[in-house]
Amino acid sequence: MTNTSYIERYFKVLLLLATVSLVLVLPYTCLWLHQSGDVAVERVVAAQAAGEFVVFGSGVSQDFVDYKLRLYEAVKPEIATVGSSRVMQFRASSFRRTFVNVGGVAGNLAVLRSTLNAMLAVHKPKAVILGLDFWWFMPQWHTDPFKEEPTTSGSYNYGFENLKKPWTWLFEGKISPAEIVAPLLGIFRKTRYGIMAQQTDDGFGPDGSWYYTAEITGRSRPFDYRFEDTLKQARYGIKSFYRARPDQEGPNLEHLDAFAEIYCRLRARGIATFVFIAPLSERVLNVMHQSKQGYSHLFALRNALLERGIDVLDFTDPRSLGSDDCEFVDGFHGGEVTYDRILRAMADRWPALLSYVNMERLDVVIRDWKGHALVADERLTGSPETDFMHWGCPKQRPVNPDRKCTE
Repeated sequence: MTNTSYIERYFKVLLLLATVSLVLVLPYTCLWLHQSGDVAVERVVAAQAAGEFVVFGSGVSQDFVDYKLRLYEAVKPEIATVGSSRVMQFRASSFRRTFVNVGGVAGNLAVLRSTLNAMLAVHKPKAVILGLDFWWFMPQWHTDPFKEEPTTSGSYNYGFENLKKPWTWLFEGKISPAEIVAPLLGIFRKTRYGIMAQQTDDGFGPDGSWYYTAEITGRSRPFDYRFEDTLKQARYGIKSFYRARPDQEGPNLEHLDAFAEIYCRLRARGIATFVFIAPLSERVLNVMHQSKQGYSHLFALRNALLERGIDVLDFTDPRSLGSDDCEFVDGFHGGEVTYDRILRAMADRWPALLSYVNMERLDVVIRDWKGHALVADERLTGSPETDFMHWGCPKQRPVNPDRKCTE
């Protein structure tokens, strides 16, 4: 056999393999992504807006803005909560009016503004709850709070990068051989969209709130186990916990002005606007108190906002709510019970919230689920909450939990 004929056969085999890949593998991968629900944002939103209890936890994209704005437009809620991932524990069951959790969309003030603008372009709610992160008010975190930041969209697609992911996950051991052939076996659950939701029940519920199901039920080790990562950030002044420079006294003035502009714009549109500073775990807060000057942008934030005419409640210390570290998912994310405590305190402070809030449900949760990060819901999982941080937290479920907690 000549070298020329050998090379020709070699390239013919490669061409055949490429053809087989296009004819078989590509359509199958599209089928897999469709049935797993990883790119099914339109189907998810349609089901959730119709009131179905489905969970969306995509592995191909973490573009929460795209998903949340679609859900918001479909539901057109009377009240919404907006902020970072630290507001994603507000649930619709805590409200009497239509509600969407638009949390997880605002990493800084510029993105908060662009998200609110996109929301108001399709629907004006009657009320908005804004949860603030203290690091938003530092130039080290984001230099220009007035910068125009266009919202993102279109990341849940059948593009090349997403088509590679199921096979990458298989080679990395993140999904099993049984899961890669799930479309042939019919084992994907109809009420779960996305491989994360399929595997662990983690993801966004019908109202846009987030469920940390796997960690809370002990099925996976918490990323921030015993708050080690957050405590490291607080001790060394890194990531979200940048410390103020010696010449800084309190929050940055330009950033305060940027939030005041956002707040006043909402109020000028006739939208009742309720603002709070999100809580930190007790252990993390204790570390920060050892460097009060370094965290002056947190400890002086409420007064700085009040001076600009912004009424705000400061829940930085969870003890002011009767909460503790047993109710936290990690060092700076309180769980569902903590956020029900926040909503209860806000309704006590601002009577205008009373017509939106289900006070009876809040009282039941606070009474029966103390020390928990999640209020049990059989539609999500039958597994009970564990002492997932190993703090020695009692996690005994109520003997006869009130059904109103999950209705």
